[in-house]
Amino acid sequence: MSSQYKSNNFSTERHFTSVVIGQNNINKTVKPNIENLIKKILVERKRERINIISLGFVCLLVVLVFHFF
Repeated sequence: MSSQYKSNNFSTERHFTSVVIGQNNINKTVKPNIENLIKKILVERKRERINIISLGFVCLLVVLVFHFF
């Protein structure tokens, strides 16, 4: 009977390097894209402006309906 050396897949060295790589990815902070943030702000302002104009129009219609009837 001869025994052969089997490679150890659960080596501490191999496990240690994979943990370090995983920790490095977690600790990195993702920088926001400034252009994307500016675009989101502009879209939000446009939505608010449309909402205010439509609300004003509805209020004006209600006042006109009560005035003529």
